[in-house]
Amino acid sequence: MNRSGFLKQLIASIAIGKLPVSLTKNFRKIYLLQCFVAGFHHYEGMQLLDSMKEGDLLELVREPENEYDDCAIALYLQGKKIGFIPSSVNEMLSYLLDSDALSLFAVITHLEKNSLPWENVAIAVYFVQEVNKDLPAHASYLTRIEAPHYRTLSKNKNEVKKERVLTLDHLFDGTNRVINLDTIPVEQIETKNHFEKWYSKYPVSINKPGRFLHIKDDGIYTYMYEIGDDIQLVKDTNGEEFMEFFLIK
Repeated sequence: MNRSGFLKQLIASIAIGKLPVSLTKNFRKIYLLQCFVAGFHHYEGMQLLDSMKEGDLLELVREPENEYDDCAIALYLQGKKIGFIPSSVNEMLSYLLDSDALSLFAVITHLEKNSLPWENVAIAVYFVQEVNKDLPAHASYLTRIEAPHYRTLSKNKNEVKKERVLTLDHLFDGTNRVINLDTIPVEQIETKNHFEKWYSKYPVSINKPGRFLHIKDDGIYTYMYEIGDDIQLVKDTNGEEFMEFFLIK
């Protein structure tokens, strides 16, 4: 089977969420990145979580008109939207999709139902390559899946739940989240540039020193999700309350 035929069958298999073993004989997956699904709580992901399985195929769909991110890439499981590729890592993938340079796909690599929603589902994005040559020895990472690091899990889950119960509803149901650009350290310049690029058009006047930006979408969890007692509630000049997030150290 040639690459064109393989891709046609791969695309068709997304509809049923599984890749037939017979299709993989002469091809291998080249992994471009691994990440958690962003915005998982806000779409159909939570409703589908119990039926998801590791190995399920996901479709990547560009959303160039997205209100918050013109590089947005949505993730679909059997035609249902479950979230997005995190905005921190989607720019180059969006270029590849827009140029049709590579046929990109995604697969669910890890499921962790005991974590908080933004870490429930880990995925890998990849393209397929004919197995007609060896990869360089140092490039084994291109075909290897790494276990994700869960920041929302603890050895003592009961203790974590007790600490978070007071702020969980705010985290998921409220979009009044802000960051102070002036508190992001110099060594995290890429993070600071990211928020300045995508959110500088949403300034908020908070009654404390600093340059505050309103982060309405779940992209904030890619970099910052100090929770529990560490969330500080601040007010803008009109008295509206916001949650101030801090960079994970």
